[in-house]
Order: sequence, then structure tokens, then C-alpha cells
Amino acid sequence: MADLPRTADCVIIGGGVHGASLAFHLARKKAGRVVLIEKKFIASGPTGRSTALVRRFYAMDFFTRTASDPGFQQVGMLALAGPENAPHLRHNAMQAQKVGARVKLISPAEVKALVPAANVDDVALASYEAESGYADPSSTANALANRARELGATLVQYRSVDAIRTAGQKVIGVRSEGVDLDAPVVVNCAGLWADRLLRPLGVEISIKPERHQMCFFRRPAGFGVHPAVADSVQMTYMRPEHGDLTIHGKLVYDEIVDPDSYNEGADPDQIVKNAELIAHRFPVMEHGLAMGGYSGLYDATLDHHPVLGAIAPYEGLFADFGWSGHGFKHSPLMGDIISDVILHGRSKDYDITPFRWTRFEENDLVPSARWAAPPHPKHRL
Repeated sequence: MADLPRTADCVIIGGGVHGASLAFHLARKKAGRVVLIEKKFIASGPTGRSTALVRRFYAMDFFTRTASDPGFQQVGMLALAGPENAPHLRHNAMQAQKVGARVKLISPAEVKALVPAANVDDVALASYEAESGYADPSSTANALANRARELGATLVQYRSVDAIRTAGQKVIGVRSEGVDLDAPVVVNCAGLWADRLLRPLGVEISIKPERHQMCFFRRPAGFGVHPAVADSVQMTYMRPEHGDLTIHGKLVYDEIVDPDSYNEGADPDQIVKNAELIAHRFPVMEHGLAMGGYSGLYDATLDHHPVLGAIAPYEGLFADFGWSGHGFKHSPLMGDIISDVILHGRSKDYDITPFRWTRFEENDLVPSARWAAPPHPKHRL
């Protein structure tokens, strides 16, 4: 295990998949001495508990363009909409096609043909991405981190960062368990804990640790692998897991917890509720078997979108956090984008201005980018 150096050219706080991706891209671009500090081990936080869906279709162009395929199980992905949201799904899918998403619109009858077990009585329209699926989040993060190490980055695990150090309006490093590390660039990829590091600097960004629960169900004989499903009718999502399991959860949870101490299992009443919901969409699951579940956390911002780029007014301070549960698929490319912002002041291909931290002070929030979100001018950013 690497010791903490006393100097570096860039310090990354947080060893989730975004921190690991950034370490890889900075090392790849020969950005000098890159040090990543993680309080536990790589992917020990929300990354390791992600359902790791990989898709390209978003209502917002930025997210469609930055979604990547970090090694995954290709099972396809359906997004279902009822009559009220069907026009929005149609509009968003057609826009996503224009920026490269291989998504097509299909009828309820076509959904039924694709997945005969599905109940489509309340579905008016669906989208389908045949090339989508899911990945292994821990393996992805560790692959990026290991490659960063091979390229010269230093990974320091089981060590917390106490503070980001500044002199005037310039970053000068971090303090880790009472030891100072000097560096002109610090990147906050600390997710659930990111706001705690910024608050002493006068930067107030609300991060709410939202507990989300995922339940496992064993599919009955004859019901094989199915596509991942985002169900905006029931506000649920699911995907197959290895063997004959399906992971199922709700799209919206409002339970705020202490990220350092929370119930990592699934509540019995939520297992029952999820059983009812999955059986509505797939009636054959009435013959399935509940197999428990787990909980993870989202680092939720006010608009459920990330904070990216420079943290004004501090020279040398950058951020990539607050993905609010939809960040995994963007991580491989996001490390490339943020490393360009650090090294060159901007990304050649992507404008991250909408995700500046000051948008919260300016009341200039980013709209929902879900599949069936109502159209919004900012979706074309």
C-alpha cells in the first residue's frame, strides 16, 4: 500500500469510479505526479453499490454524448411510458438519435414481442436500445485505478482527507490525517462527503445522501434473461443479474441518511412493495422468489445533476461529484473531460458550464434528463 507523498502536481480526493477515471486520464496525459487518496478502498462507496446500467439515451444531449460502455453485459434496455409521458419520450428519443444514440421507438405490441412475459396494458410507447446493458462497477473502477498506477499515479487507500488547504484564493494542497500534502491542483471527487470539504472554504453545495434500496428476485423457470427496464409508468427500474436473478428498485427515494452509518440492507416492507411492482410488469414473477436486497447511497444535489469543473474563486480547485445516481456510465469519458479542463482550461468537445457550482446560487438549475422528461431548452446543451 502506497505511503502518502508530501508533494504532488495533482491530488484527487475519492476513489470511486470518477476519481479512478480522472487519475487514469491525468496519468495518461503525463500530467506530472498524480495522487489519488481514498478513505477506504477503490469503489468502496456508492460506486460499488451501483446497478451500473450502461445506456446512451438521455433527454439532455450532454449526457447522451458522454455515456460510455465500460465493459458490460449487453442485454438491451427498454424505457416505458404511459399515455401522459409518451409524447415526451418520443421527442427525447428522436433528439437523442440526432446526437448518436442508437435508440428506437417501439409500440406496446413490439415490447410484448420482445419480452413475452411483460404486461403492457398501461404502456403507450417505449424506447429500446439493443446495445445497452450493465457492467460490473467495482471491476470498472479498479481497472481504471490499476491502469493509472501502471502509468505512474500513486493510489493511497485507507486514508481520509481532513481539509483542502488554501492560501488566499489559491489551492496549496490537502491535509490528510494531520499530514500536509502540497499540490497546486486538488480535485474533489468525494461524492457524499464532497460538501464537507468545501464548506470551510465558503463554498456551500447541498449534498443529500439519499438511500436507495434494490431488491433481488429469482425468476421462475421459463422466464430467462430480459432487457433492463426503466418504467416511468411505475417509476421503477430493473435489470437481470447473473444466473436467474433480477434486481429491482424504485426510481425515487426520499430517505436521507448519515453516509457513515446507515442500514445497508433492504427494508422488509420495501421488498414486499418491489415484489408487487415487478409482478405488475411481469405477472410471471408472482411465481418468483424474493431473495433480499441491499441499499446504496446517491450524492444528490438540488437538481440531481453533477458539479463539474473549476470551483471559483479558488485557483487550482476542481470538482466531479453530485451525480445523484446516474454517473457510472459517464465516468470513463468524464475523466478525459475534467483532465482537459485542468490541463488546458477547457474541454475541446464539451461545454460543462451548465454544471458549474454557482448555478445553485444563481437559481439556474439543470432540468431533469430522464427518458420521458418534458422538453426543455437546456436539453440541447
